[in-house]
Amino acid sequence: MKNIRFGNFSAGRTALTLAGLALLTTLAVCLVPARELQTPETGIAQAVATPTVQGAAVSPPAPPEGAQNPALGGQINSLWELNVPDARVELLLSGLTYPCEFQFLSPREVIITEISGKLSRFDLDTRKLTPVSGVPHTSAGIEQTGLLDVELHPDYANNHRIYLSYTIADEETGKFHLTAVATAILEGDQLHDVRQILAAEPLSWSPSNFGGALEFDDQGYLYVGIGDRSEHNFAQDTTRLQGKILRLKDDGSVPADNPFVGVKGYDARIYALGVRNPQGLHFDPVSRRMFEAEHGPMGGDEVNIIRAGANYGWPVISYGKNYPDIGVGEVGAAGTHAKGMEQPLFYYLPSIAASPITMYRGSMFPEWEGDLLVGAMRPRNISKLDLDGDVIRSAYPMLSELDDRVRDIKVAQDGSIYILSQKGTLHRLYRPPFVAVEEIDKGKYIYDVVCSACHATGSYGAPNLSVLSDWKGIENQPLELIYQRAIEGYNQMPPRGLCSTCTDRHVQQTVDYMLQQIRSLKSG
Repeated sequence: MKNIRFGNFSAGRTALTLAGLALLTTLAVCLVPARELQTPETGIAQAVATPTVQGAAVSPPAPPEGAQNPALGGQINSLWELNVPDARVELLLSGLTYPCEFQFLSPREVIITEISGKLSRFDLDTRKLTPVSGVPHTSAGIEQTGLLDVELHPDYANNHRIYLSYTIADEETGKFHLTAVATAILEGDQLHDVRQILAAEPLSWSPSNFGGALEFDDQGYLYVGIGDRSEHNFAQDTTRLQGKILRLKDDGSVPADNPFVGVKGYDARIYALGVRNPQGLHFDPVSRRMFEAEHGPMGGDEVNIIRAGANYGWPVISYGKNYPDIGVGEVGAAGTHAKGMEQPLFYYLPSIAASPITMYRGSMFPEWEGDLLVGAMRPRNISKLDLDGDVIRSAYPMLSELDDRVRDIKVAQDGSIYILSQKGTLHRLYRPPFVAVEEIDKGKYIYDVVCSACHATGSYGAPNLSVLSDWKGIENQPLELIYQRAIEGYNQMPPRGLCSTCTDRHVQQTVDYMLQQIRSLKSG
């Protein structure tokens, strides 16, 4: 290799070595924690959770020891790989029996449903769990039957009104079920003025696919997700509520601007159709969009943006297949696309058993702003979707360390994330205000990587950091002058000492470190 000149500075192998170090340093921070796979025809993203560097699969950097155990407050592997090494998880509550959903009653209290029919208030400060009485009777105890979602009225602070979705059975046999919604006033530990506002008739034989997701928009309308009840073709039957997203007023009546009001052959409560088993609804007030997480068959779990009058295709189109022991209705007869039917924003293959969905809006994890968080019951983690407009750029599983089926996810007022799990626990993911994450001395780091090539050897006339006489006169110069010469270059030293990516502050920190080493050498 020919020598390369930098002003009055001549360097051969040294330049190559430093360039290589710079390249390695750059590569070390270019890890993209997830990649997406898009179908050639549609560009719809499919989840593939493999870290990549410019399209090539690589192994992520190993987290430090102790990163595996969130119960000990240590750093967490899956978040370390997302470049969030300072996040922590704390256990707030355990001992629930198959919890389903929860809501914040205030910044310091939540209300939680259990599939058995229990409803409880939980004080986040005192950690006291208080049962709530007056809950509507549910047909719990058979597969997926029981108490499902809980939602607050938009004016809950003044009216204390809540909404519950649950299953009920016929009185004679107890073997036929439907999805229902009731509203009530929550006063202390009791429900009053309990009124059923929806019964998704008719009754059906299947004890599964009830849906039950509840969500209000910013206009005060209540959206209700009703599952297909394992009878797939109901999702395309516009006279039935199964396999639909409904839109209601807060008293259960029909809004005048619902898309099928006055349309023959349609139930006016239907807002969108062709869904299988809506497990989560989330309204984002910033974009004013309603997101749905849908539990698919064997593969084909979906995330959709719910739009008025839209048909999401189930069971005519699907990215999944029917379970082999169920022969009720053909799945995906038209493949994955059909005219007049929506494509999902995102689909999972294989299935993750999607449950809740929320969008991150908060200050605690600003790098996740606008990302979707989807509960993944099968792999026991949370799927973080990087949403860019109407496109999912990447998907990455996180918090598998909790090792439980995620039933609900909510973002708190302070930006922390609360996670309800099927084994009966409530955890909080948070970022402590002052956590040292392997803080390094930047001056020493830059010296070791760049400057030591000359200053540890005396090469090219550089003063040797271990030879006091080399620094005679330099250390007594004004500090600002030393800074200036290091930044602009002086004699044989090129500007910034070859560290082209170093800022002025980086150079100053390196000078400070080197001068401190000289003082230590003199005093020692």
